[in-house]
Amino acid sequence: MDDVLNAYIYELKKGTKLLALITVNTYFRERYKDKIKKHHLHCRVQNIGTKDNIFFGSKECIDIVSAFIGNKLSKLTPEQDFILGIMLGYSRSMQCKRYLNKLNSTLSGNMNL
Repeated sequence: MDDVLNAYIYELKKGTKLLALITVNTYFRERYKDKIKKHHLHCRVQNIGTKDNIFFGSKECIDIVSAFIGNKLSKLTPEQDFILGIMLGYSRSMQCKRYLNKLNSTLSGNMNL
């Protein structure tokens, strides 16, 4: 996992990435947070049981993530999911398709009320 963290830190410092996400065993949370902060990056931790999602990168991205990661990632609105995917650097085309699928699912689910 250290190699992945180092690669993300490198990309963030070079400006090729705005936000990164790693999932680690809760036992290692502080170690990873310390390393991230040592590189003057911002982070936000989301506990998911025995593991933690650690989002890290620019302050602006962390502020946005902090506004909507109180719930499980699977519970994000289609808009929140889209924003997160774009900030993480996922394929824009695939994120657009994913957004439309989630939006259609949400809309069809609401019609059954």
